[in-house]
Amino acid sequence: MHWLLKPRDISSPERMSGRRVTLHHMDREKAIAFVEGYGRTWQAWDYEGFADLFTEDAIYVEHPTDETVVGRGQLLDYIRREQAAEGVASVSMGIPVVEGEHVIGEFWTTMSKPGEIAILIGCFIARLDEGTGRCHHFRQYWHEVDGHVAPYEGWGE
Repeated sequence: MHWLLKPRDISSPERMSGRRVTLHHMDREKAIAFVEGYGRTWQAWDYEGFADLFTEDAIYVEHPTDETVVGRGQLLDYIRREQAAEGVASVSMGIPVVEGEHVIGEFWTTMSKPGEIAILIGCFIARLDEGTGRCHHFRQYWHEVDGHVAPYEGWGE
């Protein structure tokens, strides 16, 4: 069995699915503001501020094997449940990568409740609205570790 991928011209508007894709270029400042706002509102458990980072009809994939949240109302419910599960959150965000309408951000979060501490390490890919800078499609991947683990040297660069 051969696992060979055909090379493709990434400058072409054709994707492997054959769909035509229009490439947009996000304002870097808006993308950075989204990533910083994501970390800040998560750490503060600022429900409204968190939801304001997203469009009214945003799709938020919490994890590929977990729930998908659709719309502002479900997003507010989700973030309230997360606070109850995580307790106090100390969030660090890495330097984002911006490509077209996508921004990729890393996070390293210490979550603590009485007698419990855990680290949540992950990244997300967000598609932002070019005009508003709000996210309309979000997916993240993360790993949870019990106890305290410090970021490695150079993390987030």
